[in-house]
Amino acid sequence: MTITDRRSLRAEQKRHERRDAILRAAERVFCARGYPDASIADVIDAAQISRGTFYLYFDSKDALYMELIERFTGLVTEALQVVDPQDPDPALRILENVQRVVEVALTHPELTQLVLRESRGLNQAIDERLDRLYDFLHSMVVGALVQGASFGLIRKVYEPVIATAVVGAFKEVFLHHLAHGHPRDRASMSQALFEFGMRGLIITPPDVT
Repeated sequence: MTITDRRSLRAEQKRHERRDAILRAAERVFCARGYPDASIADVIDAAQISRGTFYLYFDSKDALYMELIERFTGLVTEALQVVDPQDPDPALRILENVQRVVEVALTHPELTQLVLRESRGLNQAIDERLDRLYDFLHSMVVGALVQGASFGLIRKVYEPVIATAVVGAFKEVFLHHLAHGHPRDRASMSQALFEFGMRGLIITPPDVT
């Protein structure tokens, strides 16, 4: 690698780090002040950068917020894994999915609160991005319910309603516990969400003793 290549690599890494620092500052500011009331100046102060530097990376507050929605969507997408109904213990695989989603929420509390609060009605592009996030989550749960029922893992339900209830339950639990500073025991929260969302659906083998 030439000196020019190394310099270019360092410059690219520095740009990536600066962009990430702006996003993390925006998480804190938007979460604390609320997205509608926060300003670019607030983000600039939190990130300790100049206004010119900010506009090298983002052209507006809305663009910054949409990037944070994408970041949250990416984290949740990575956390969810398709459950193989032929797995020896598919219920455990479902619990592990719940555990990973809880890990995302509690590891990124400001980002989670910011996105799940849903600042709607301010910008059509933001509304559409939030709609896509919830459509994705809803479709993931619907698919899991349909597949689970087809393989006899859960009983047949009206998937659109149950999927909405499951997504809503996770959302409200995260918002309430993160906003009010309740204990954030990852294992207990995961187990409670799993019990609430799945115990009424999983088919328990009959007791043959």
